[in-house]
Amino acid sequence: MATTGTFLLAAPGHWNSKRLAAAVVIALALQSLVLPCLCDVGRAKMVFAVVFDLLIAVRAGMAYLARERGSGWKFYAWLLGASPLWIEAVAYLILGEV
Repeated sequence: MATTGTFLLAAPGHWNSKRLAAAVVIALALQSLVLPCLCDVGRAKMVFAVVFDLLIAVRAGMAYLARERGSGWKFYAWLLGASPLWIEAVAYLILGEV
């Protein structure tokens, strides 16, 4: 139980929502710089990246509502940070050399 004056979700063991939100902002910036090109492939990569970011946001919201403990947010932060690289890799595997 949290003591008076402390923010419950900032307690040790809870998800760090502020750092995960920062990771989302950084990932969006990296995705905007790395993924776009003026073609349908670039548009498809950006749509995939935004949908992926929204899925991460929904998952973080579920963790917030369920008051999940643990360091699962770190996995999602790394996944978001590396997303421009692996989205390019998946596009290459699916579409071939573009």
